Amino acid sequence: MADTIGKFTNRLEDKPGDFRRKLLSASLAPAGTEREALEARRAELQRSLRPTPDDTARAVITLLLASGKSYGMTERESDAREMLYGEALRQEPTWAIEKARQRFAKGGWQCNWDGRDVPPTASVVAECRFITLEVETEIGRINAILDAELVDTDTTENERREAVARWEQIKAQMGRSNVITERTGEEIDRERAEQVRANAAVELRDAMARKAAGLPPAPSPFAPRRAYAEAEGGA
Repeated sequence: MADTIGKFTNRLEDKPGDFRRKLLSASLAPAGTEREALEARRAELQRSLRPTPDDTARAVITLLLASGKSYGMTERESDAREMLYGEALRQEPTWAIEKARQRFAKGGWQCNWDGRDVPPTASVVAECRFITLEVETEIGRINAILDAELVDTDTTENERREAVARWEQIKAQMGRSNVITERTGEEIDRERAEQVRANAAVELRDAMARKAAGLPPAPSPFAPRRAYAEAEGGA
């Protein structure tokens, strides 16, 4: 199965504009028994990741807790501790919990547990996720093959490689280029008209305010600076 997955993975190509999908030549895609084998393997892996919060899981959790300190602990406290671990590990498959228990018992764990007493629930969950990561990775590789977009067989392999290479070159050029767009004359005229209307509104507001305060009209801002100062001084 590893050889089959590797063979078809090497035939996959990136799809321009969609990093989530892969391209695969229709003539090189899995068919018949090979496709059935890949689909069966994916289903098997997906079933293995299903959580199993049943008596078997509780038995494994009991073994995990048995390695810790229980001196002076009442039966009620022991049951409550087991319930808390069972709740935290409810989404994990039993085989992963058992494998995590074995790793914690023998050493070589992947989390930051200090090795004293029973590892906390978060550490057990983290170890289970690390253990199942390999399964999820294999599922992802199979999904990329089975869900790949088939390419028209009229196009040769060399033509497809050239098309992908051109697309990669275009993307690289787009990333390096700084596109500067210039405003059109119509846009400039429209902006100027809006600015004139805004200035007129401000001048009208100021004129009304000066009139209400009994002040003379303000001189034009376009008048010479000296005349503007004299007018203000006279006011």
